[in-house]
Amino acid sequence: MTSDTTPPRASTKWRKLLFQLMGGLIFGALVGYGAGHWAGGYAAARGLESLPPSVTIAGMVAVIYILMSALVLAGSISPAVGAKILNVEDADEVREMQSQFVTSGAAMLVWGLALLGLALAAPVGPLAPPVALTIGAGGLIIGLVFAVKGYRDADELMLATQLEAGAITYGLVLVVVGGWAIGAHLGYAPAPAPLDLLTAFYVLVLAASFIAAGRRGMLRLR
Repeated sequence: MTSDTTPPRASTKWRKLLFQLMGGLIFGALVGYGAGHWAGGYAAARGLESLPPSVTIAGMVAVIYILMSALVLAGSISPAVGAKILNVEDADEVREMQSQFVTSGAAMLVWGLALLGLALAAPVGPLAPPVALTIGAGGLIIGLVFAVKGYRDADELMLATQLEAGAITYGLVLVVVGGWAIGAHLGYAPAPAPLDLLTAFYVLVLAASFIAAGRRGMLRLR
């Protein structure tokens, strides 16, 4: 006679991971297809073979920020949903961290909209420069306000993680952006466009956040 020694909690964790992965893949594929179809149609309407790489990449990064914010905000509004789509123990933990989830989700949302607004600026996009400036600068400032609030509300673990993420971001910016600048200065690489630099900051901040969270065990399956 044999007995199953696998803790019941383990199977629940793997089901949750599978649900998150499948849901993310389906949702991301639908949004990516829709965005790509729209971008192709828009470029063709303006007589362009394709959108400039800077605009395309910035738009993709902006959509990633917006999608992540949508998941976080949806999970924070409904703890039952949050227990399924967020990396938390249960709905009670969502309720305990609801304020932090809301502020971080709101910050990512307005930051994503800010980058998207700048990517859609004329002459390639439909937004006039003053409108794009209002969306971009306004989104960055409002997102900073939410980030400061989240920083003040953070517990000891989250505070340490945020500080470490900031330090990692500095190092990544120095290596990636600094290395790019050196290569461009010496003629080994094309000079980055202003939108490229802003997109790079977005990507490196996100990467640093995942690195800091992973180093503190916050990305383990729960």
